[in-house]
Amino acid sequence: MYELSRVRLFSIGPAGARYADTVLDLRGVGAPVPDPAPRQAQLFEGEAVGPPRRPAPAGVLFLENGGGKSVLLKLIFSVMLPGHRNTLGGASTGVLRKFLLADDCGHVALEWQHVLTGETVVVGKVSEWRGRQVSSDPRKFAESWYSFRPGPGLDLDGLPVQVGGRRRTMRGFRDAMTELHKAYPDVDVVWEEIHDRWIEHLNALGLDPELFRYQREMNADEGEAAGLFAVKNDADFVDLLLRAVSDTADTDGLADLVDGFAVKLAQRAELTAERDFVEGAVELLDAVGEAAARRTRVRAVHRGAEDTARGLGRELGARAELERERTAELARRAAES
Repeated sequence: MYELSRVRLFSIGPAGARYADTVLDLRGVGAPVPDPAPRQAQLFEGEAVGPPRRPAPAGVLFLENGGGKSVLLKLIFSVMLPGHRNTLGGASTGVLRKFLLADDCGHVALEWQHVLTGETVVVGKVSEWRGRQVSSDPRKFAESWYSFRPGPGLDLDGLPVQVGGRRRTMRGFRDAMTELHKAYPDVDVVWEEIHDRWIEHLNALGLDPELFRYQREMNADEGEAAGLFAVKNDADFVDLLLRAVSDTADTDGLADLVDGFAVKLAQRAELTAERDFVEGAVELLDAVGEAAARRTRVRAVHRGAEDTARGLGRELGARAELERERTAELARRAAES
């Protein structure tokens, strides 16, 4: 089992609650780690004093209203529960996209420490707007998830989020992480872009996203944990039980399908009127098209008749000229005789 050890937020958050480069450090104040694993010290790291300790078992974050408490939780949960349907607090679709400015490459990185061995693993999310332009189109919002095991060459503090004092793009960050992995294979960098695969990877690491789903439901309205179990009847209890023991991936897909049908039903009157208009217009345009076709056929017949008449006129003119010549020839012969 792992406990949250540190959180790093970089270049992310809404305008009123931005995290430029913030680290929440919970290390070294809990109980001693019972079976610490051997570890190699980082370059320039001081000599460790005593056995490693677990992170703080609890903590309180004091911020004024609008200071970023809910933003912090939403960002942490976006790493462990990807997808807009899992946004903490029942927020509307797209709320996480509002935490990113046009030129941001936002980072949320969580360092977890194993309760028995003290070993750490970092899981994180990086996101940015494609084309450096904020859009209402979710397809232009790029996000990826990654994990690595801190060690010489790469740790939470050393994430390559900047180069020369400037923020790296998502592509630049990923390339830098890839190069570090090549130089230090033990850090074991893994990237995922599909929600289901990321969930599977978290489970493989020993980080259970299902626990965060319960936390999300308990904080749906910023209430208490007791609200999760406040069932009113047997149907509510069965629903709670089914959600606890079954995978919601299929039902989420069904929910998206139903949402799509709901949108279409809401637009039915408008779409029906549009269909009737189009059908009426097509009927009238078909009549116009048929009339135009008949006109074209009549004009073709007329042109054919004109061509025939002109040909006949030319033939008659030629015959008349021939007859005049013959008459003149006969008159000349008669005069000579």
